[in-house]
Order: sequence, then C-alpha cells, then structure tokens
Amino acid sequence: MSTARLGFVWIRTVIKVIGIAMVNWSLFAYAADHSGSDTVTGEPLVVPRAKEYDITSKINGLKYRVMVSTPRNADPGKRYPVFYLLDGNWYFLPAAQSDSATDPALLASIFVGIGYPSDDTEIDRRRAFDLTPPGKLKDFFGSKAGGGDDFIRILLGEIKPLVETHYQVNQARQIIYGKSLGGLLVLHLLFVHPEAFQTYIAASPAIYWDNSSVLAGEKDFLQKIKTDNLRLKVLITSASEEQYRGSDPKLQAEEVYRMVDNASELASRLATASPQNLSVAYATFPDETHNSVSLASLGRAMYFALKP
Repeated sequence: MSTARLGFVWIRTVIKVIGIAMVNWSLFAYAADHSGSDTVTGEPLVVPRAKEYDITSKINGLKYRVMVSTPRNADPGKRYPVFYLLDGNWYFLPAAQSDSATDPALLASIFVGIGYPSDDTEIDRRRAFDLTPPGKLKDFFGSKAGGGDDFIRILLGEIKPLVETHYQVNQARQIIYGKSLGGLLVLHLLFVHPEAFQTYIAASPAIYWDNSSVLAGEKDFLQKIKTDNLRLKVLITSASEEQYRGSDPKLQAEEVYRMVDNASELASRLATASPQNLSVAYATFPDETHNSVSLASLGRAMYFALKP
C-alpha cells in the first residue's frame, strides 16, 4: 500500500474515532444532565413579605400557626387594614399572593391566616372542633365538635394581640373571613362579639349545623348593634350548586342542608333589620359547587372589604 493510501486510511480512522468520541460524550452529557434531574431536592416554599408564628394557646393548650403577610413596599409609618382568614392553611397563600397593594381598586392590606402546624388529616380534625359553636351536636363526621367559643377567645385574646404587637394595624378597618364551617363561625362571632371587627364575611356558611342553632343569637345581636351604635359591613355568599333546585321530589326531600336558602334568607333579614347599623351584601356564584367556589368567594370578599 502506498504512503498516500496509508495516510488517507489513517486520517479516516482518526475522524471515525473523533466522531465516536463526540457521540459518546454527547450521550454522557445528556445522561448526566437527566440523571441529575432525578436527584434535585426541593426547598422550602418562600412567600415574599410573609412570616409564620407557631403559638401554644394558654386557653386550650393547643398549637396554632399564624401566617402574616405585609403589603408590597409597605410604608413603615402607615397603618394598614387587617384581613383575617380562618382555615389559613388553605386560604392564606392565595390571599397573600394576590397582593392587594398592586390593585388601584383595593386598599393595601395585611393578611393573617389562622391555621395549624399539621398535616391534612389533623387540619380536618382540628377545624371541625374549632369552627363549630357549642351546642347539642358533639360530633362532626367522626371528629369532635363544639369548640368555637374557646377558639374565639384565642382569636380575640391571643392572635389579634400578637398581630397588633408586631404590625402596623389600622384598628378601624379589621376584617374576618371564613368559608363553610369558617363561615358558620364568622356568623357566630358576629352575633356574640360584633364589636371585634368592622367587616364580617361568611362564604357558603354551614348554617344548617346543629339544627341552625347559630341563628339563636341573631335577635340579641340586632339589639346590641343598635345599643352600642356600631357600624358594620357584612357579606354572605353562596354557590348555586350548593343546593338542589330540580323537580325530583325525592331529591328535594333529601336537601336538608338548605345551604343557599339559609344564606340568602339570613342576608335578607340582616339587610332590612337595621340599615343604619348594617351594610349587608349577598352574592351567589352561578355554576359553582361548594368546593369550586372557594377562590371566587375569596376574591369577592377582598373586593367587598378592601374598596377604598
């Protein structure tokens, strides 16, 4: 074989080797890159401008998690409305991340979520106890019920002072929001301590609980707000699919909760009972269920409570 021919073969061999090496390196880099994705570890979620406080109540000895967010670019010399959210494990993040400070139609606000340093099952159990007023029923689908009065004492005597100590709070513009059992407790709080907040929002309230015993406080409440000359705002909301509206008599008979009717009837009574003391609004969200309506209810609550 000639020298030229040998040189050609050598060059071709080198090219093949280099090509194979490049392919192998590409495959190695691809594998390394993708194998690395299997070992990526998650980091704790960080919510801008937010803190959480785990407290042990001196009233019932139980632990609570209080989550607080401040407005974007908050003025340290300014006092802000405070928007308290029951079931804070569920509703604090969407409220805090909405950041009303960026919406010219809303007032910048401090958001406070009240929840538990617990997993989902424990949260369900704890809220069933905390958010149901005391009464004849002691069980909520297998969980102990009736701890609402102690929870109100914790809210007013321990959680609110904690927030007011650490944050610039506008005492004249404080809001309380709750949905479902949380809405039930908001109504109970409205009736027994109407002076505690200026705005009460009950979304899809479980008024049916304990044979609608929460309504027993309605009459005394209406007298108290007149006597104390209070000025309050109340919003009650429902989802259209929370109550059967068809013509099947069997299904009509089974609709014992009356979620929509209970809420709308209460709103109507409150709206006409004392217009000089109560500004009452009612909203129904069409084509929404009890679960799907959650964010819509929260959005309406923010607009209702934080309009300038």
